[in-house]
Amino acid sequence: MIKWKTTTYPSTFIGLSSELAEVRSMLSANIYVEGTDKHRGSQEKSIQQLGIFAELIARHLMENNKGVKYKAAPLLDKTPVVGADIIMQGIDEVNYIDVKGVKSDGRRLMVNFKAHNNPKKKVTHYLFIQPLSALYARFCWITHKQVSEWDVAMSTYTKCYELLIQKHN
Repeated sequence: MIKWKTTTYPSTFIGLSSELAEVRSMLSANIYVEGTDKHRGSQEKSIQQLGIFAELIARHLMENNKGVKYKAAPLLDKTPVVGADIIMQGIDEVNYIDVKGVKSDGRRLMVNFKAHNNPKKKVTHYLFIQPLSALYARFCWITHKQVSEWDVAMSTYTKCYELLIQKHN
């Protein structure tokens, strides 16, 4: 069972993530090209927006937890960032976190198969964030090892690990 926690977030994140998604999509237009496994079709901007929105909430969570030491990857860069979205100092360890957005009506947690198994991408944890309303979102932490044990399926564009979100979860 997934252990969700609820948080609030500034409503400005909605518009900000939309604006940043427009720019991020332009910057990565030569990467997410039709005919490649990275191509997302007409969903490109909405996928980017959800990802940026989740990253903003993740940063908000870090900032609101006093004493947490972390470093966040840039939201915008000339090319997509391969490394972790957030590097957080834990107790006697460093956590490399990949932030994943889940659509409000999403029923699955999904992680790209190739990215998860990429030895150049160091990830110890995934932070899944799902918006619930204009002010509330829920989030859960999943370890890299746990994701490796999930079912493998084909998503719209590529192979991924997936976990069904139970109806009352």
